[in-house]
Amino acid sequence: MEKSQIQQFLNCVKQDSNIIQEEFTSLLKLFELRTYKNKDHIIDPTEEKSNVFFILSGLIRYYYLAEDGKEWNKAFIAEDMMCTSFSKDFLGLVSPYGIQAIEKTTILIANFSEFEMLYEKSPRIERLGRKLIERILISKMKRERSFLQNSAKMRYTDFAKENPRLFQRIPQYHLASYLGITEASLSRISNELY
Repeated sequence: MEKSQIQQFLNCVKQDSNIIQEEFTSLLKLFELRTYKNKDHIIDPTEEKSNVFFILSGLIRYYYLAEDGKEWNKAFIAEDMMCTSFSKDFLGLVSPYGIQAIEKTTILIANFSEFEMLYEKSPRIERLGRKLIERILISKMKRERSFLQNSAKMRYTDFAKENPRLFQRIPQYHLASYLGITEASLSRISNELY
């Protein structure tokens, strides 16, 4: 792992926790550096893995896979963001979604259970874990409210405003799936607005 990658991770961690060097060293030991090509799976929808990730570069998507093979995007995560796949640990279920790179992506990945074990040793690492879960919950609540209250056009404009650095990088068919509309509807909305 390069020094700049370690610093990038530390900068992210320090946004949520006033972690000290000794704790950061323990945390860093859990993580492994991996690189994925576009369309590589980080987590397959049928895998029973609970991990925590830090995106150093690139872009990933979380998606649900229906029995008929149709995919529904649930989230996009880009560089300098932490995320997790923890359904197995929290719900006792196989993760109901897959995680896939949609650009060449370099991540730090750790086992979520090992990450969680550090909570006992460090309230600052426990805070980091809590802030990660809070961000996920807030994101889910905002998205649910958007689907219940907003039109497709409003969901599109809100996503573009809230995620300007992601908006241009996400393939249209993935964005349409995330917004709960067809590619044709997305194209029509985009043409109306721009």
